[in-house]
This record gives sequence, C-alpha cells and structure tokens, in this order.
Amino acid sequence: MQTDYFMLMGDSLNQWTTREGPPPEKRLRGISWQQRPVFVAAPIKLRTSTGGLPKEPFPAYEGSCEPLLSARAKSLLEPLAISHLQFLPADVSFENGEVKRLWWLHVYRSIHCVDRTRTKGLFASRREMMAIGKLVLDEQALADIPLERRLIFRLGELLDTILLHSSLVERLRSWEAEGFKFMRVDEWHHADFIEDYRGP
Repeated sequence: MQTDYFMLMGDSLNQWTTREGPPPEKRLRGISWQQRPVFVAAPIKLRTSTGGLPKEPFPAYEGSCEPLLSARAKSLLEPLAISHLQFLPADVSFENGEVKRLWWLHVYRSIHCVDRTRTKGLFASRREMMAIGKLVLDEQALADIPLERRLIFRLGELLDTILLHSSLVERLRSWEAEGFKFMRVDEWHHADFIEDYRGP
C-alpha cells in the first residue's frame, strides 16, 4: 500500500496568489471548506506574484495554494466522474492585462490514514498534524475503503496534502499533461524536518 499512493506536488513556477475565492478560514458547522463542496457565483480571481508569463505549454497544474488545471487537464479528468471533486473556474490576471481561464481542482474528500507509530511529524493531536517529515500510511485504514472512494483525497491529519492512487497517476502520465508532478509516498521526505522527531 505504501507504493500505491503518490503526493501531488506543486509546479516549480510557484507564482500564483489568491485574490479572492473559497474562504479557507470559514467553517460551516465545524467543517472546513476543504472537506465540503464549495459554490462560487463568479470565477475565482487570481493574480501572478512575479508578473511574468510562464513558458508554453501552460502548466496543467500549479500548486502554490490549491491545484490549478488547464482546460485540457480538466477535459481529461472530468469524464472519469471521480466523486468529491469539483472544477471551479479561476481567472488568472497578469500585469500586462492578459487573463487566462484555469480550473481550481477542489478535492473535498479527506481520509485519516496516517500510521502514527511510524510517521515522523509534528502532531497537534491524535487526528491532526502540523507538519510531516516522513509519511507512512495506515494500510488497514485504507483497505477498509473501496478503491473508487480513495483514488484521490486529502490527508485527514493534514488537509493541505493531496494523495492520488497509482492507477490515477498512471492515467495522468499517459496523457502527458504538462505540469503534473508526483512523488511516491514511500520516497517522499521533508529535507528540513528534524529526522529524529516523532511527535508527542
């Protein structure tokens, strides 16, 4: 199971900043926006922090805040009808006045599946983490959930972390969509994390 999942990594351009959109701090009945559908009346407004245009082809994914998809990446993912995914319109403005329409991929399924005894990280509580140095998944927790319900999800203990099953990663790679970056969970580690820290 450790080799079945990949982390979705941000593009190295790292140049978008959110101007307005789904409120990351607003909670509905104690549930964060990352764990529920989000409805927007108008496209999310984003702007570049550098003012520069990336080289073409435009990246399919950029992960400085939430995943942003190109229209092509959206057209490939949407027919798969994966549950708990939304494609929210996002207009990105550049200093030269150009505006590009991208799609904010909102993943609102979360699963608590950290192997607490083997994961290196900073635990805020038994079900919440502040940082991860080395992630080990609880294989039984995942095995208890049908595969179609865990193809892509947020790590319940750290909602900013998005995991994808290898079958979905293989499909994305076969499309050769620019900008997608993945790293297998068992190969990922945070280089700056204190290696011997195991939490409270």
